[in-house]
Amino acid sequence: MRNTLSFLALLLAAVAGSPQAAAGDWYEYKSDHFTVYSDVPEERVEAMMRNLERFRRAALAFTGLEDRPENRKLRVYHFDSAREFRRFADRDNIAGFYRETWDGPIIFSHRGTAGISDSGLMFHEYVHHLMRERSGIAYPKWYSEGFAELLASAELREDTVVIGGVPSWRLGAWVGAESRPLGLRELLKPDYGRNSKRYWNNYYATAWLFTHYVQLGMHAGNPDYKAASNRYLNAVADGADPEAVFEEHFGRSMAEMRREMRRYMRDDIYGFHFDVPPYEYALSRRPLGDNERLYLLAQKARDLGREGLALEYLQESERHAPGWQENRAAIAVLKSQRKDFEYGDKLLEDIEGWGRISHLTATKLSRLYLDRLRAQLASGEWDKRAYRGAVKYAKLAVEQDPHHLPGYRYLWMAYQHRGKEQEAVRTMMSAYRVEPNHVALNGAIGFYLAKIGRRERARDFLQRLLAWSHSAEVRARVEALLQRGKNGRAGKPDAD
Repeated sequence: MRNTLSFLALLLAAVAGSPQAAAGDWYEYKSDHFTVYSDVPEERVEAMMRNLERFRRAALAFTGLEDRPENRKLRVYHFDSAREFRRFADRDNIAGFYRETWDGPIIFSHRGTAGISDSGLMFHEYVHHLMRERSGIAYPKWYSEGFAELLASAELREDTVVIGGVPSWRLGAWVGAESRPLGLRELLKPDYGRNSKRYWNNYYATAWLFTHYVQLGMHAGNPDYKAASNRYLNAVADGADPEAVFEEHFGRSMAEMRREMRRYMRDDIYGFHFDVPPYEYALSRRPLGDNERLYLLAQKARDLGREGLALEYLQESERHAPGWQENRAAIAVLKSQRKDFEYGDKLLEDIEGWGRISHLTATKLSRLYLDRLRAQLASGEWDKRAYRGAVKYAKLAVEQDPHHLPGYRYLWMAYQHRGKEQEAVRTMMSAYRVEPNHVALNGAIGFYLAKIGRRERARDFLQRLLAWSHSAEVRARVEALLQRGKNGRAGKPDAD
């Protein structure tokens, strides 16, 4: 069954927000596939999580993917206070954002938002998460973003979910006499150096339109390009030039296809119904202790580069209460990064009396030793004790939790400082087997392999990073490395 939606009419739609409410205590909520940390009233959080679970089922139905758990649950930090949320955001005019961290993918949002800042944002980023978890293909930027936009505009109704509508948050992309979709050449090879919000809004909107057309346009009487687009995506993933093989796979020049696409945007856009009843399973709800809450918020602040905010949270910790060990170690790391080693040195002296430590504490201790090692290297000295400590505690962290990427990361960093290339690469690949679709991990492996001259081996990791990264600076760096490889600047032959 399908639902007809008018694209041009929706360009005039308006988005409204919801009222604020008083904050409460923080809780951890878990459903089958999501974890949420929030101080928003319980009924609001549970409604959001049930919507996420329903969207997930609809997305799987739309894609034909098997309904099995992903490797990692998507985590959401959902704030009641817009003011506290803004301490994490990089600008004032947003209500939600997504980050891939070494601890896994997270979404930050706050109550009382709409559009891409609320369910649309979560849906969009969950599609990226799903595609990386389930597909071995590194999709080009236009398809990765266009497909996420296509699904993110899902409309949740009483017993159905409608997919294929127009994303309301892109309605302004083509408003105005001079506004129009990008050309296909620019869509296939975007200007990664452009730091223009208007350009990227147009890019995402054009990616949505082209993806919608090649995946669903046949339902409006257009040619069926679905199989052709799948063959094309596989060819590009295998290294084919996206412009050179376009006509071969689609049977149209880019100019002809663009004309078809622009005619399509003037027609009705189709949404498809999927029977997805309400998610009725129980949700777990656990209160967070003060130290645990402060640790979680501090870690996320640090992941976003807000060390001052992280330290501010941690300094509110209750000494010797549950979680104090982890918080004390986290404070020491933050101070050591400011070249203040006194607090960390005292902590390291006290380790012997701690007994068993958690993988989180072990990771922090490894980082403390790494910071010590780097400080000594900067002065031209090698600190054997610091190196051994970094390796010892990183290995302990990985042993206690084989899925904890920061433990692997500090271990390979220690090996890199020692010049142990093979040990560093083996550690990276052990982490890769745990999290093959982690954006930063693919980047770390690709850049390191390129640095040590293994450019051919680095290529696949760098191409995935190029397809997945939202950073213009990172994409430009990757493109430069890949281009150098194409120009024949070969490095060392790959080791077996």
